[in-house]
Amino acid sequence: MLLGSCGRGDPGAPVYAADQCRRVAVLDAAKGAPLRGAEDMAVDPARGLLIISAYDRRAVEKAARRGEAEPPDGGVYVVSLSELFETAGSSVRAASLIDPETIEGGLRPHGVGYDAASGTLAFVNRTYDDRDGKWRMTPRLERVTLDGERLADAAPGGLSCAANDVLLTEQKVFTSFDHGACGWRGGVEQVFNLKRSGLALDGVGPVYAEAGFANGLALTGEGAIVMAATRENALIFFEQRPGGVEEGKRIRLPGGPDNLSLSHDGGVVAAAHPSMLRLALNRKLGIGRAPSRIVKADPETGATTLLFDDPSGRLFSAATVAIEVAMETGEGLVAGSVTDEGVLVCSKDKT
Repeated sequence: MLLGSCGRGDPGAPVYAADQCRRVAVLDAAKGAPLRGAEDMAVDPARGLLIISAYDRRAVEKAARRGEAEPPDGGVYVVSLSELFETAGSSVRAASLIDPETIEGGLRPHGVGYDAASGTLAFVNRTYDDRDGKWRMTPRLERVTLDGERLADAAPGGLSCAANDVLLTEQKVFTSFDHGACGWRGGVEQVFNLKRSGLALDGVGPVYAEAGFANGLALTGEGAIVMAATRENALIFFEQRPGGVEEGKRIRLPGGPDNLSLSHDGGVVAAAHPSMLRLALNRKLGIGRAPSRIVKADPETGATTLLFDDPSGRLFSAATVAIEVAMETGEGLVAGSVTDEGVLVCSKDKT
């Protein structure tokens, strides 16, 4: 952990300064409670919609360890981008696309992928089942429309026990897996930073398994797959091939990348953790606040731009995803966090 605890050097001044950003609470319309753990997001720019995958991971893991009643659910929420950026208040309301009661094992969405062309959303759902008096987590892939209609056969080939994120391409479903094994063997991989995680293709299985904690996925405008290698502080690019992928270039980042998205200008936006140690303390134990850093990488040149930086985590702690959008009034940034409440909203007026 200590070996991978820091990103490289001073990344410079951010595009979005702290005084251009504010936290906005997202309230569950059914429960009235603010969302915590908006870990991943996707965007439909044509419809002006932000899709949020959220659940309180610490609360879920604590309940599972103690053998309590079924761990709490989360939700998949859709929010209007204009409402987020234009609201004069400090909160917006949103309803979950899916009723947790309709899903066996509960609704705890993790990585999310969205195909705007078909309007199809897929996400890794961390379900929990009671086995011999103990709660056991099993990741399953769910696929729904923005109207909340559940679709079958999202990934009939099954998922890795360490499935993390999902990417929808033309007639293909890719998932990342952050460990090659689970249980104590996965812990060994983590301790020794073994590179056994990677990318899987539905119906084929693993097509790449040489990354250090494979995480978020994105698709460039040219059709290349980008995968975050968190423990390597790098983005790995892949060209799609029949039945698999071919590794291409890598881009180093000032921190360990988590979830990824494609910016309106074609850049790859990553939430990059500059301190894995502080993230672990905050994420696992609730100790302190973790830094938040958002960067953008140019897939062609490899150049990186710092979009947002909060070294103390006071404004927004432990950002794990960010979306950059272009609007009539200027550019904007929305970020989510694995542990913090609500979302971060930053605006930059046209000049």
